[in-house]
Amino acid sequence: MSAAEEATHLTAAEQALKERFKSEGPGVGRVQSTARAAATSTRVDQIALPLEERGKMPFTADKYLVKENPELVQWERETRRFLRKLSPRHRHRVSAVMIWEWVTGLKMQELVAGGGSANADLRKLNRILRFYFGDSRSTYIMGRKVPKCYDVKEGYLIKRHRPLTLTLYAEYCAGTLNP
Repeated sequence: MSAAEEATHLTAAEQALKERFKSEGPGVGRVQSTARAAATSTRVDQIALPLEERGKMPFTADKYLVKENPELVQWERETRRFLRKLSPRHRHRVSAVMIWEWVTGLKMQELVAGGGSANADLRKLNRILRFYFGDSRSTYIMGRKVPKCYDVKEGYLIKRHRPLTLTLYAEYCAGTLNP
């Protein structure tokens, strides 16, 4: 056996088939056809960008084809604005009520005393905060009990965290999400 034959791991039959098809060339002697070559479009060739100059592929997966709640998207924008204002130099404790009061300018105690409710908004805010910071816990802030509070660790920057909603996620991937 020669050194070339020792280097291959092909059987004799595989080697014979390989030699037979290699000598004929690709596509030669296979299926004969009398059909003409397919016509090409010069218009598409003129307007199409080269592959290396094309942009990113669009979001086409099924999980992205979702109609989102516009209120959830807007509350996430406001939550990100709130978190952007926090200093990364130390830890923080954040609750949905804090964000709601900061955004609306109303006090929750006054709203409840007047017979109003912001439960739907608070549920959305808690869902967003749970996505960013994990489970909540009960704590006291300035002597007042806060039942659902989330820990923001030192050095946390919201611009590094991907959004919950897909509308904001598309902006995040494109680099246009502010904050």
